[in-house]
Amino acid sequence: MPFGQLVIGPPGSGKSTYCYGLHQFLTALERPVIIVNLDPAAPAPPYPSSISITSLISLQDAMEAHKLGPNGAMLYCLEYLEANMDWLEDELERALEAGGWVGAKREEAFVVFDTPGQVELSTDHGSLKRIVERLAKKGGWRLAAVHLMDAHHITDAGKYVALLLLSLRTMLQMELPHVNVLSKIDLLSNAGELPLNLDFYTEVKDLDYLVPLLEKDRRTRKFSQLNKVICEIIEDFGLVSFETLCVEDKDSMLRLVQVIDQAVGYVAPTPLTSTHSHSPPHSPSSSRSSSPEPHSHSHSHPHSHASHHAAQPPSTLSVHPSLAQLYSSQTVQEKWVDNTAEYAEWERQRWKEEGDWAIGKANEESRKDAGGTKDWRELKEEMGGEAMEGVEENGAMG
Repeated sequence: MPFGQLVIGPPGSGKSTYCYGLHQFLTALERPVIIVNLDPAAPAPPYPSSISITSLISLQDAMEAHKLGPNGAMLYCLEYLEANMDWLEDELERALEAGGWVGAKREEAFVVFDTPGQVELSTDHGSLKRIVERLAKKGGWRLAAVHLMDAHHITDAGKYVALLLLSLRTMLQMELPHVNVLSKIDLLSNAGELPLNLDFYTEVKDLDYLVPLLEKDRRTRKFSQLNKVICEIIEDFGLVSFETLCVEDKDSMLRLVQVIDQAVGYVAPTPLTSTHSHSPPHSPSSSRSSSPEPHSHSHSHPHSHASHHAAQPPSTLSVHPSLAQLYSSQTVQEKWVDNTAEYAEWERQRWKEEGDWAIGKANEESRKDAGGTKDWRELKEEMGGEAMEGVEENGAMG
């Protein structure tokens, strides 16, 4: 029963960047990962792929052979893959065997499927859904859909409603464990001021607060009643919520990886909590003391910011809080929206301290490996301060 995730989302949402970052992240954690490129328009993706649909069919081939445009050719390529599922199943088995994931070890395998950016593939067209269903029924695959969407869209109320509808439609279409993700969260501060707190957008509750914003926009004002009905429908389903992602931030990646692991029931052979055998000389409590001070916000929110001010920067990978506490929306708001400069400086200092600790630890272990000699501080403690001073004086005289 192999596990994996199906990465979907509109063009420009960061799917390929996420797959590349995920490969680097899991490889650093010594976790097994296979990446499958299902985008026929990407013959050379940025990440190392074990399997690529371009070995079967490419977008250019479909366009030239059948005189199709890019969108029509993309749909044709997925239909062609569906008709040749034996090829994909054989390639997956070959990749699993090459990685040593056979027999009982198949449950340790984790595969990431990178898909094209055409949203109709996951909202209306049936080929992708049937491909996933066949993998689940015939091969026992347990997959989760990871739906990436650009975070800057939440700054516009109309675009945010469109994201909600797209997410809901995709969830109903794919019928998989589903994780909606606001990607590029680190660029959110560049997109303008958030009208509401970030947790309003990630938790998708009390959408009544969104209606006044929609009525202020001349583009959506005339659809006031329709906007209310759409918000009611989304709340009635109660399915949509969002995680956040900054691919270059290891705490953000860790949070998302843990959420996806829980969604599919995957237990990694190398637990996330054992990435370091020793903890650096700082703890979450000491991190709090060095965290940036929250500032007073000039914008008004219907939700209180008191909870955001109480949030603290997340700890490093070597000290893991619980999943519920790690990288909450309050922390994300402080880090990427309200206090970006302060957090950047604090994180630089944190990385410097962790790097100094790692260098010192490596030097200490190399000395022990060289001859079992002890650090002079350890000898001084064992022999006593006065005796050690005598040794140092004799050594100087010699």
